[in-house]
Amino acid sequence: MCEQTKRYFSPRLVDYVIVVGCRHPNKYNHVTQTPELLRRYPLEDHKDFALPPDVIFFCQPEGCINTGHQRTAFRQLTSFVFTLTEKDSNRQRFGICVNFYRHFSRRACSVHNHSQQKTNRRDSSNDTTQTQSTNEQTSSTDGAENNNERKRKRCLRNNTLTSICLISHHPFFTRFRECLVTLKTIIDACDERSSAKRTGASKGISRETVWGVLTGQACECTSNLVGREVREIETWILRLLSAPVSIPGKTKILIETLPNEPPMLFALPDHT
Repeated sequence: MCEQTKRYFSPRLVDYVIVVGCRHPNKYNHVTQTPELLRRYPLEDHKDFALPPDVIFFCQPEGCINTGHQRTAFRQLTSFVFTLTEKDSNRQRFGICVNFYRHFSRRACSVHNHSQQKTNRRDSSNDTTQTQSTNEQTSSTDGAENNNERKRKRCLRNNTLTSICLISHHPFFTRFRECLVTLKTIIDACDERSSAKRTGASKGISRETVWGVLTGQACECTSNLVGREVREIETWILRLLSAPVSIPGKTKILIETLPNEPPMLFALPDHT
């Protein structure tokens, strides 16, 4: 191994995992917005390598786009690799990125708060002096409002460009892409599992979602169910970040990404 490689050899398999997109997507379709760093792991910079602030523009070079289209092309996942080169030392790091369009509701928080306020009003108005006709009228009105909220929610459902990116000193491009695809699959499954449809909650109430928390779009008061799912996802990410890199030509690293899947093999050749 050459002196320069020895000097800059990183013991970490993965340096950072980040989520890039738009925290508050525009209500109009086909409007390009400046991408933002929505989530990063770990939260602190490494002493020998700080997360470059301009990495978000490598993930979404054309900006963050919102669209209402449901065509197959917008549902597909795309991946690419970019290189981050340090000018002074000529040291290279690699970014492996997967881009996709995910659904979001522009009024998720406001609908949730409105529904919560209606629930509180019902509880406070539960007085013995109410007549049966008043209760029936209130129930009918609330049912109509819930139907209207559901219709508005469906109309406002849109798609926004989202990126999950992995940054490393080591060029395991294929393996890292598999890790990112697996991570997206896990997030989608957790998001679906914690949704109102799966938990039997009222479809008229818009709840916080796993994707909403990970992208900063959810309300501050996250439900316990969603919180558990997010912690499960973050545990998976932190395990990946804690993995060491293999010693070139001597050792190999096996990482289990899913319980029923074969582990991924990471090994570096000896270049001496």
